Amino acid sequence: MDKYADTQISTLGGASNDARSLRDALVEHAGFPADQVILLSTDQPAERQPTRGNILRRLSNLSTIVPKDGLLLFSFAGHGMERGGQAFLLPSDAQVSDDVTLLEQTAVNVLHIKDWVRKSGVRQVLMILDACRNDPAGRANADNPLTESYTRGFNFDRRNREVEAFVTLYATAIGKRAYEYKEKKQGYFTWALVEGLKGAAANDKGEVTIEGLLKHLQERVPKQVALDLGKGKVQRPFAVVEGYKADELVLGVAAARSLNIQLTTRDEEPTAHPSATLRPEEDKEGRGEVIPDIEGTIWTGTTVSGTFDIEFMKDGKLSYLLLVERGVPRPLMGKWRQVGRTLMIDLGYSVSEGKIEDGVIRVEGENLAGDKIRYTLYRKEVK
Repeated sequence: MDKYADTQISTLGGASNDARSLRDALVEHAGFPADQVILLSTDQPAERQPTRGNILRRLSNLSTIVPKDGLLLFSFAGHGMERGGQAFLLPSDAQVSDDVTLLEQTAVNVLHIKDWVRKSGVRQVLMILDACRNDPAGRANADNPLTESYTRGFNFDRRNREVEAFVTLYATAIGKRAYEYKEKKQGYFTWALVEGLKGAAANDKGEVTIEGLLKHLQERVPKQVALDLGKGKVQRPFAVVEGYKADELVLGVAAARSLNIQLTTRDEEPTAHPSATLRPEEDKEGRGEVIPDIEGTIWTGTTVSGTFDIEFMKDGKLSYLLLVERGVPRPLMGKWRQVGRTLMIDLGYSVSEGKIEDGVIRVEGENLAGDKIRYTLYRKEVK
């Protein structure tokens, strides 16, 4: 949340944008039903304001709306603080004070959040916290570092069967603070988190796992913070994972929901692909030559991820299959388009352009993280 009723609490510039962008990413890229994602933000109507009452009311309803075998995700972007060894989140109507009793009455004690989660009976919990930015008590330039005791407030005790599994993603490491990406009007953490959910953190199967997302955050956030704010500013997210195998917990399938990332910005979305007939095209010297239409063909290539096949199907659909030695490989669906010797290949987490030359296709492009991609495709004979 950006705006606080208590004028002693410093205003933030990107918390509301963080909340909206994460909401959109969860629905569009992580498969959360839109009617099950509740957004409370200072730019919303009164019933959706992030006040203490609204937050607690939503928490109290958990037991009636969250299935016990489901996944509960709780995210907070705004000010947080520790007093008396207890962790608090500051809603928009909080009163900041060193008096723990006043904070108990106006802020949200993390213990209350955990208590409602326990009462709901839900067995899987994911918490996302971008709450340790500048000091909330009016000292905008003072740091508000994350403390170890603050993080303990968010951990569940699996030994006492509070939950079966939980993940807590923190915007910054203990002893450090989080920063706002002023150009994007967001926190660096949530900006990179959304980028990862959209596909920048996807693995070769197009899946965004907790492990892949954390790796993306730990590479992307420190690099961007240092670039924008100087090498003396350090922000490196971290996570506490209990009960899950981080490489197996899938939050989203990038390509399944992100196939129009850049393709439609370069040209209009094709409603039908050109026919599969050979068509002549004049070269620079005016000589006619036949350019093959690759619809219905399969090509193979190799990158650092391994050897893969690409099938260019009808109606501009594409199937990418990484050939693995063990297990059952799953195809990744994408889009393609051909104009003469030029191909546009869209896998959701990467967009590339290919050139058909001398019986091969030379491909160059980049993924959502800005990494360059280059490989060569060879026609595969299907028996």
